[in-house]
Amino acid sequence: MSLVIQSRQQVLVNTDPLRRCYNGCHAKSELQWSAWENLEHVTPQEAPRRLEFWKELNAYAVSERGIGARKEYQLVGAE
Repeated sequence: MSLVIQSRQQVLVNTDPLRRCYNGCHAKSELQWSAWENLEHVTPQEAPRRLEFWKELNAYAVSERGIGARKEYQLVGAE
């Protein structure tokens, strides 16, 4: 059996009903979570170690680039 590590991140979405944007700034916007994306296929034995690797890597990215680099991770069964 194979497992998949997935990730998602927050993206800025223009929520203005008229879709106004002035010099790259939206009149109204909000952060929303993106869809889950596959990172890698892993075996059940290596899954905890790889999941911890991705979380630690993201913690470092957040410490260097700020909260905008934050991602979420999950482990799901492969189809």
